[in-house]
Amino acid sequence: MSSNTKYIKGKVGAIVVAAGKSERMGGAEKIFATIDGRPLLSYAIEALQQSPIINSIVIVLAKDKVKAGLDLAKKHRWSKVSVVCAGGARRQDSVNEGLKQLGKVDWVMIHDGARPCITQDIIKRGLDAAQETGAAIPAMPVSDTIKIVSSDSYVKDTPPRDKLWAVQTPQVFRFDIISKAHRKAKSNFTDDAAMVESLGHKVKIFKGSCTNIKVTTPDDIIIAEAIIKSKETRETLRTGIGFDIHPLVEGCRLVLGGVTLKYEHGLQGHSDADVLVHAVIDALLGAAALGDIGKHFPNTNAEYKGISSIALLERIQNILSDHGVTVENIDTTVICERPRLAAHTQRMCRNIAKALRIREEQVSVKASTTNGLGLIAKGEGIAALAVALVRKDLT
Repeated sequence: MSSNTKYIKGKVGAIVVAAGKSERMGGAEKIFATIDGRPLLSYAIEALQQSPIINSIVIVLAKDKVKAGLDLAKKHRWSKVSVVCAGGARRQDSVNEGLKQLGKVDWVMIHDGARPCITQDIIKRGLDAAQETGAAIPAMPVSDTIKIVSSDSYVKDTPPRDKLWAVQTPQVFRFDIISKAHRKAKSNFTDDAAMVESLGHKVKIFKGSCTNIKVTTPDDIIIAEAIIKSKETRETLRTGIGFDIHPLVEGCRLVLGGVTLKYEHGLQGHSDADVLVHAVIDALLGAAALGDIGKHFPNTNAEYKGISSIALLERIQNILSDHGVTVENIDTTVICERPRLAAHTQRMCRNIAKALRIREEQVSVKASTTNGLGLIAKGEGIAALAVALVRKDLT
């Protein structure tokens, strides 16, 4: 794990709350309103789906929108969406329903479905901040002067601006803390953090983003679309190529794609010599312009002696996340004469996808031979080639 990423212990679930009535939209649809050709709701879900930190997602919608939510999840193949359910009369009722449906997790990220501009950076910083007290919320310092006004429209007070922050989502909590807060809640709350505060629990503020707006009025849709289109111009697709080859020798295990194969010879190397995963690592690092496997895991370091290459790939995922890099696709070819790999390639895809926290269908593993030519044909070694496609945030 990279030095500037805190260790997140346990599973992280996300609840996307979108069960409101959109009363300030003038009767217009909000959560399924089209922004740059896609439903508003899809942007928040997609960001959470792509996050290597998030394990599962629950979407909470108005009862008459549940089917539309299920259809949307199926269309986009959001593998992390475990449940789409109906919310309650109040926001806190909807969140509570989401907590019930989330299953066994250690951390909960609660996000407004009407905030489409959530970024991978906010997700990561939120979970980092929550490690301190078990509760953290994004917020921005208020730039305008705020007035407290009476019911008959007279100014009653002017609070000091330097103490005021505008709160956003996603808000992050340890599961036991937010669950207890909902059980104990006796009054109405529009903010999950306020529930936690009512128990006397400390809530950490972390810096949000001025672009992390909530769509409330028709004008907000125009602003959100401008932000999303601007973000698209700040991202770029990059490709990387990785290659590795190791000798086959007696007395070593044969590990490919995290799968241990029964064979009379194994691959020799400082780690478990998994040529397939090593090629994937180099392809990813090349796409991100972050060096190569030897730079991050030198064979002079005893820490990596015999280590699982899948464990190294998990560390690479954290490094990529720190640098604003999202994995889009991995394509690989293992080159060997024997053993035959067709029966094992799907397990290899599954192991690589799990380590990178992406969908299994984003990984391809193929096998080929050298048609009787060279050292590989003689059974003296195995090679692997990998191509990676990543998305890099340039901000």
